[in-house]
Amino acid sequence: MGKRTYVFSAVWVMVLLIIAACGGGTSASQDDGGETEKETAQPIELKLGTKMPESTPEGEAFQYFADLVKEKSGGELLVQVYPAEQLGKGTTQIDNMILGTQDMYAEGITYFQDYDSRTELSSVPFLFRDFEHYQKFNTGEIGLDIQETLIENGMRILNTERNFVRGPYRVLLSTRPVKSVDDLQGLKVRAPESAIYVDAYKHLGANPTVVAWTETYLALKQKVVEAVTSPISLVWGMKFSEVAPHVTIIDEHPQDVVIVMSEKSFQNLSEEHQQILIDAANEAGEKATELVEEAAERDLERMKEEHGIQVNDINREEWEKKMEPFFEELDESGQFPEGTIEQVRNIR
Repeated sequence: MGKRTYVFSAVWVMVLLIIAACGGGTSASQDDGGETEKETAQPIELKLGTKMPESTPEGEAFQYFADLVKEKSGGELLVQVYPAEQLGKGTTQIDNMILGTQDMYAEGITYFQDYDSRTELSSVPFLFRDFEHYQKFNTGEIGLDIQETLIENGMRILNTERNFVRGPYRVLLSTRPVKSVDDLQGLKVRAPESAIYVDAYKHLGANPTVVAWTETYLALKQKVVEAVTSPISLVWGMKFSEVAPHVTIIDEHPQDVVIVMSEKSFQNLSEEHQQILIDAANEAGEKATELVEEAAERDLERMKEEHGIQVNDINREEWEKKMEPFFEELDESGQFPEGTIEQVRNIR
């Protein structure tokens, strides 16, 4: 055998050994039973944005949702939570969902009023008797129609049971006692940028003043306003009771949080993954309710001990009766489809 032939043979043997070591150059391997093992698929990552800090009860609930999704999907779906408006303000995050650059946003339903004015019904004082009434509204004819409208605009509510309670109830904190509706007369109440909210409190005799939520503590301290309404679970973190020690449990309207997903992102998933997200969102709602109820009891005790707050209740019937003419005006205003207010009030 010549030298050239010997070298060629040696090289050929090395090539055959490399091919054998690599399993014949294929990308899949076979087990002892002869079945082909598929390559492990990369997990699908989903962005969830919120304005709430991760240390709040709501923030904990969003992480619970993310953990549930990972568990239920066996790691095939991974939800990354971006708290404290890391992805922008509410309207920016909603735009991101529609554009497809963000998968989910979690907040109160009124943030979606640009797509359906009926979402503002949730903030009308004393329209809903309690959270059960509100939940039936959300899962009934009008609520389902609102959901369909959002889907048509490229967004879908995942927590279909609407059981993610915010609050779990609302209070009015003031620099002077408020025990009856008459005590509201002339009271400078902090108001968000909501025409319905402002008109409602004017109707009750108060003097609503629009102030940014993050500037409310200073506004109370400087007497720009004399009162603020808030879910009880947010009061301690905002330190409102330091400067407004009179707490009135008014619970004028129930609140919940919706986990909304880009319809484009939702439809890109398998039916199995879609159902996992829906189930996890509803389970997270139950967990959130537990967390906010625990926080409310704890925070109320803290405020009594450290700020010496005085807690008052109201005669709800008195306040509801005062609102009757406002409901009629709202029904005739054309802001909502004719008969909507009456339809809501008749839900049993």
